[in-house]
Amino acid sequence: TAWLTTPYYKVPAGQKADYHGYSAFSDEQVNGFVDTAFKNKWQVLAHVNGDAAIDQFIHAVALAEKKYGMADRRTVAIHAQTTREDQVQSFKELGIIPSFYPMHTFYWGDWHRDSVLGPDRAPNISPTGWAMERGMIFTSHHDAPVAMPDAIRVLSSTVNRTTRTNQVLGPNHRVTPLVGLKTQAIWAAYQIFEEKTKGSLEVGKLADLVILDHNPTTIDPLKIDTIKVLETIKEGKTVYKRDETASPKVASCATSSACYKLASHTLMQANILDIHTHMGE
Repeated sequence: TAWLTTPYYKVPAGQKADYHGYSAFSDEQVNGFVDTAFKNKWQVLAHVNGDAAIDQFIHAVALAEKKYGMADRRTVAIHAQTTREDQVQSFKELGIIPSFYPMHTFYWGDWHRDSVLGPDRAPNISPTGWAMERGMIFTSHHDAPVAMPDAIRVLSSTVNRTTRTNQVLGPNHRVTPLVGLKTQAIWAAYQIFEEKTKGSLEVGKLADLVILDHNPTTIDPLKIDTIKVLETIKEGKTVYKRDETASPKVASCATSSACYKLASHTLMQANILDIHTHMGE
C-alpha cells in the first residue's frame, strides 16, 4: 500500500526513475469493498501507507457516504504514513480516524529522509500535528511483528519523533505526553467501539492497565523510552510483574521468542487499552 503520487526519493534497484509504487487493488475493487462494508454496516479499517493509496481510499469512502449517508462508522486509515495535509482535512470531513505509525520515526526515520521519501516529505510521515490542528483524534500503534510490541517506544516516538541518529523528524508533529497516552488508551478504545469497557480507569470498565516506574507526563519527554513496566493487570488480575533481581536476564532476552511472547502478552495491553502510572519518580 506504499503507492505514492510522486516518485520515491531514491528508487529501488531495477526500477525506472519515475517509480512511485503501484496499486494493490483497482479503484473499482476498492470502491466495491467500501460500498459492501457500508451497506452491511461493517467497520472499515484499511491499510494505506502511500498518499496515492490514501487518495484511492478517500474517494471510495466519499462515494459510499454519498450513497449511504453519514453515520458513526469510525472508519480507520491504518498507518496513513505519507498523508498529505489536504488528505488530513478529508479525513476530518469524512469521519476517517487515522491510526498513525510514529514509531517509524525512530526505527526508519533516517532511512525515510535519506532514501525513501527525501528531506521534504519524510518530516511529515504520520502527521499528528495536522490532525491536532483540526481537533481530530488519532491513534498510534507498533505493527508487530514489524517492530516489537513496545508501548513505551510507541509513546516516546509519538511524543519526540527522534530518529536513531537523534535527529527530530517533523518537530511540528510532536505531541504532549498526555496526548500520546490518549492515542494508545481512550482514543484507541473509541476507534474500535470499545470505549464503554476500555481506554480509561472508570467504575464498570475492565481493569486492564500497567503500572510504570515513572510518570510519563512529568518525566523529561526524552527519557520516556527508559520507563519500565512494573506490573501488568488484565481484568483485575496481575499477569506480569517485573522481577528486579532478574532484570539483566530480562534485558538479554529481548530478541528471543520467549521474551517476544511476554512482550506481546503484556505491553499490548498498554498499547490498545489503558496506561496507569506509579507516581514515584
